[in-house]
This record gives sequence, structure tokens and C-alpha cells, in this order.
Amino acid sequence: MRTIIHTHAHWPSGKTQLIVASSSDLQCWKKEWTYANGCDLREMLLFQMKGRLMLYYFSLKPANNIFHPLHVYSTSSGDAATWTEPQEVCRDGEVPWEIKVRSDQEGEVAFKASYLGDHYGAGDVLTLFECSKDGIHWEPAGKSDSSIVYRGGVCEVAFEFTAAGDLVAIGRNEDGDASGFGTQLFFAHKEDLGTWTKLTVSIPWRFDSPRMVRSNSTGEILLFARYAVNRFQLAPQWMNFMHQKVLNLITYNVLPKSAAVYRIAPPQQWGQDGAGAVQIIRFFERAFGDTGFFSLAPEIKRSPVPSESSSDDWVVANYISHECHSHAPWIVGQTSPTSVQVCRCRVLRQNT
Repeated sequence: MRTIIHTHAHWPSGKTQLIVASSSDLQCWKKEWTYANGCDLREMLLFQMKGRLMLYYFSLKPANNIFHPLHVYSTSSGDAATWTEPQEVCRDGEVPWEIKVRSDQEGEVAFKASYLGDHYGAGDVLTLFECSKDGIHWEPAGKSDSSIVYRGGVCEVAFEFTAAGDLVAIGRNEDGDASGFGTQLFFAHKEDLGTWTKLTVSIPWRFDSPRMVRSNSTGEILLFARYAVNRFQLAPQWMNFMHQKVLNLITYNVLPKSAAVYRIAPPQQWGQDGAGAVQIIRFFERAFGDTGFFSLAPEIKRSPVPSESSSDDWVVANYISHECHSHAPWIVGQTSPTSVQVCRCRVLRQNT
């Protein structure tokens, strides 16, 4: 494992920089490109499409000591060192959370899950699911003319496709809705990826900043996300909705956090409330404080050795509050320096 130390503040800052770095061994890293524009830059997404690296990021503009959402921007590169002039993409206020590229008979298609709306407010948050053939222009991914697949309190939605081509997604239900607070699981048939079904009752735990992958060797859907030992839905349900929301948020911020990898059970086993649908596999070492914001990429083997019991390997990056102890409140981690850990994660097939 290689740790890259840097100073980080969870809160918006006009001193933010985007840094693109490369490594051939995950030990030595070379800065390829640095970008700053006096705004807060965050929620970066890096993906490859049509032979080019594409980078999405969200910008917050400072004004009178307050940061206001500005826009989502995109830039691309053929060598990771020279990047195009950033251009506006997506809708005003939209926050892309995950973008994945799949190949079909017509070529590469990018899929995007994003959210839009009154996050932390009294109005609905909308989850959008769209596709694109160029990574810039987006349209609904299903049969409907609308890109909206959910209305309620869910944001930060990660998704993955099953081996059969169906869609599984998970979202943080932080703002709450009629199903409660915590986490929602979604499913869509491959025949219509724009029609999502969800749990009747939200899972009362939160799995923040989720990323999903599918194991090539086992076909299992894996989730990399923040870990909290306590339920998010702690406020009594006899309280009015807004009081529940505020109490849940305050309590969650003063409790410790870690990071873990989970297994998502097959959709037919979820039931109405998702009990047992998200199953922890293991924790990540020394992941304390403000942590659990993963980035994953499949590791390309230079000399693959075909084998029936072959495993898949992933390069996993995560940040941690390296000055915090394991029981530090999350709010302490958010105000502490962090480091980025890069490691390899291997999925092994169990012998039967």
C-alpha cells in the first residue's frame, strides 16, 4: 500500500486544486496536470471513452464568504498531461455521482447517475439516470422521455449492471422520504433501464459515498462505502418529519465513521425492507475520521495467466483522517488533515 499525504479540508475552499497523477507501480506518482480557478472544485469523476480520458468535476463559487453551486464541467485528454479547456455539461445544479462506460454492438455508451433538487431543504431531490454516446451530451437511458427515476430524499446514487444486464443501484437517503431515512436499493430490468423499483422501507443505516463494481469471477455485486456502526434513523418516528431529519443529521455527525467493502445480495432476496441485503465483507485498515470516499479501477494485468480459479484485482483509492483515532467523531475528521491510500483489492472465488 502507498499513502500520499496532503492537507485537506472537508469544507469548501477557493484554494482547491485538481491534480491528475499517474503511476506504473502504485508506489511512485507523477503529477501530470494541476488545475485551479479560485473556486471550490469537488466530486471528480474520471472515465475513459473513445480512447480519451474524461474528467468531470463540480464547482462552487465563493461570494461574500459563502460558496454557491456554480456548474459541472468536463475536460478530456489523450495523454493525461494536456487537457482541453473545461466546458459546462449537465443541468444547472446537477451533481453527477457515477459514470460508467459499457460497450455494445453500436460502440461505447456511457451511463450516468446524478442528483438534482433541494438537497438539505424541504423540497424533493431527483435522481437522474442517463446515457451518452460521446460523454458530453446526455439523454434518458430508458424508454421514457424523462431522465427522472426517483423523487424523494436520495442522493449519491451508485449503480452496477448484473451479468444478465439488469441494473442494481444504491443511494443515500439522507433527506428522507415516505420510506424513512438511511439507504435505498433500486432495481431496473435491462429492457427498460429508466424504470426503477425501490424498497418499500428504507434500510435505516447509511452507506455514504457509495461505489459499486461487479466481480468478474463470481458475478457478485460489491459495494465500497463509508461504514457507520449506528443506525442513521435514530430519531423517533413520532416526531414530525423535519425534526427527525435535523436530529438524524446532528447525531450522525458526532458519531465515528470507518470504511468497508460489502456484498449486495441478489435483488430477489431484498424483500420490502432490504434486511440483510447489504452484507459487510471486511473493513479497510486504519480508515478513521472522515473516510470512505472510494475510487476504483480494474487493474490490467500485463501477463494474465488464464485459470479457472482466476481472481479479479482492483486498484482502490480512499482517503482517511490520519490524525484521528478510531472513535473520533465524524465532525472531527472533517476538520482534520487527511491522506489518500491506494491499494490493491482482490476478489477470490470460494472453492466449493
